Amino acid sequence: MTMFQCQIVTPSESVLDEEVKYVTFQAFDGQRGVMRGASPFLAKLGGGECRIDAASGTKRYVLHGGFAQMNANTLVLLADGAEDVGAIKLDEATKRVTEADAKVTALNDRPLLLAQREKIESEQSLARARLAAVRRA
Repeated sequence: MTMFQCQIVTPSESVLDEEVKYVTFQAFDGQRGVMRGASPFLAKLGGGECRIDAASGTKRYVLHGGFAQMNANTLVLLADGAEDVGAIKLDEATKRVTEADAKVTALNDRPLLLAQREKIESEQSLARARLAAVRRA
């Protein structure tokens, strides 16, 4: 199988830079899979799991939104944050889901602004993605 370059970059670090066979990640509008020879694209990342199949084995990360760009057989995942699934603890992930669910169902003195509601729902979605990724590990 032919390889292509994949990079995961966050504002604070370069998480990954290696040749890979296949990458799947959560785009804003659904799951996306990429192989060598994919047409160029620019996509908004959704919060969710990213699986990378490399010659050295499979690597899994939870990405916290950002952008994905494929160009000239190089995939760059410019993420707001990235966590190695192996470093996420099940009890912590479960706690975050519980906290995020409580925020969604909390009663407020005033109605939330749309931006506040979107932030809370994004936190809930990311917490659930982290928990699902840990359970699959």
